[in-house]
Amino acid sequence: MLYEKEKDAYYKGEVTDELVTAVQNELGVVLPDAYLQLMRERNGFALKKKYFPTSVPNSWANNSVCVDHLLGLGAEPGLLDNDYLRREWGIRSKKVIILSAEPPLFICLDYRRKKQPAVVFIDVDEKKEILLAPDFASFIDGLQDEIEERPETEDTLSQEQISEFYLKIDQMIEKGKPGEIDRLFTKVLSTNHELIRYMVRKMKVHALSKVHFNLLLFLVCCSQGDNKGIIEDGELREMLDEFSLSKNRDVRDMALYSLNEMKKRV
Repeated sequence: MLYEKEKDAYYKGEVTDELVTAVQNELGVVLPDAYLQLMRERNGFALKKKYFPTSVPNSWANNSVCVDHLLGLGAEPGLLDNDYLRREWGIRSKKVIILSAEPPLFICLDYRRKKQPAVVFIDVDEKKEILLAPDFASFIDGLQDEIEERPETEDTLSQEQISEFYLKIDQMIEKGKPGEIDRLFTKVLSTNHELIRYMVRKMKVHALSKVHFNLLLFLVCCSQGDNKGIIEDGELREMLDEFSLSKNRDVRDMALYSLNEMKKRV
């Protein structure tokens, strides 16, 4: 369950078709079906599952972000506070819809690239933006009760441990499902650059586009200048160029977005 049985201060009352239409007209977007379905169950609430994993260190933690609540269809607090929050905190685009606000940290629906919005984390003070999930449903599925922060400094691995990781990577790439591969990749991200590069190259040549998309969630951060020293820009550009020709639309779109982000930086 995402929320407590008792309603809290974020609850904005029952959702009607008229309310949905009014809020969407005010915001100028069509809200995701998964969001609207959830709001019809409980229109705004503090979350029980408050944590979403990320490979990008940020002001909250080095491997997760905190999502305290979800704003409902309404105001004070609610989605209709978006104009005020954007003006107050310098978020310029009206195509960024704030779902959860703990200024200067925000969880948002991002309509800037396509009609079906991704979910992003924005830290205004740090001028950092992290892609969390390709859509709202995936974001909700990825929320967790607790995520233990990994140590700030890279652990020194023994040669035996390094060899075990190489073996696990090879076995997982050969036989693992995309979700299992992604979970191993999350663990590998806390090891060393050589192991990370090895798994990135293995995921790149995997047959399944879902594995490519999960890899791109990491590569988009590299394209924005994070994870420095892991993937050199030349190799990064080659991978993104190849993924931009993918037959899978989500992979292609993510690769093109990453290339655009890289152009802004390089």
